[in-house]
Parts: sequence; C-alpha cells; structure tokens
Amino acid sequence: MKKLLLYGFIFSVLMNIFQLMYSTKKFNHDNDVNTKYKAKIKDTIAKIVADKEEGDYFSLLHNDKAFDYYEGKDIPKLMDQIKEQLNEMNTASGGNKLIPYDEMVINKVRFLNHRWIIADFTGPSGWGEVILKYFVEADGKVTIETAETLMYPQQ
Repeated sequence: MKKLLLYGFIFSVLMNIFQLMYSTKKFNHDNDVNTKYKAKIKDTIAKIVADKEEGDYFSLLHNDKAFDYYEGKDIPKLMDQIKEQLNEMNTASGGNKLIPYDEMVINKVRFLNHRWIIADFTGPSGWGEVILKYFVEADGKVTIETAETLMYPQQ
C-alpha cells in the first residue's frame, strides 16, 4: 500500500512538472507570436498612414496654400456645391457636356487644389478620367471647363 501511494505521489509530481514545462513553453511561444504580430500590425498601420498622407498631398483640404486661397469661405460647403453642379450636368440629355464623349457621366470627384478637379466618368462606350478647371467668382458662381480627358480602351 505504501508503494502504491509512493508511485501515485511520484506520478502526480511528474505530471505537475510536465504541466509546468508545457505551460511555460506554450506561454513563451504565444508571447513571441503576439509580439511578432503586434510589430507587423504596427508596421502595416504606419504604411497605411503614410500612404494616406501621400495621397492627401494632392487634396484641397490638405493643401494649405490652396486652402488659404479661399480664406473666409466654407470650403466643404463649396466642394459640395461644385459636386452638386457636376451631378446636375450628368442629367443632361447626351451626358455630361464637360466630357467630349457621348452619354458619359461623372462618378467620382477629387479636388486637387483651388483650381483643378480630377473626375472618373463612365458611359456606354467605356470609362475614363477628366481633369477639370474650376473658378469661383466673387459672387459665388462657379464656372467649370475641361482641361484634359483620358478615355481608356475597351477590352
């Protein structure tokens, strides 16, 4: 009976040692993996932020000199007004008159600075991009004209 208790005690001590070793190795491994992934996530976030900042370089809202040009004006409201004007031009028969191709409409718009807009357009004959020049008069009237158009070939 004493031998049985001794074997049981030795077995339980060995099981506890095994469990301690396994748990320690598992904890260290998980900690290393977490540290590695945290560093990878941090690098990925830094890259995304850098890419966004680079993309925002050509943006009216992030261009201080262009922003200063409209000193005292509500620029987001002005941008919305111009977008609305472009959307209204889309409803004309034959498509938007700013695009020299039939039945094309402007989809997306990005304000590069206080003078230029780049826009994406589509229609039955394909899609492309257009650079628009815009001017805001003292009375608030906005005039828009086409500077350059690029039509992508259909495949």
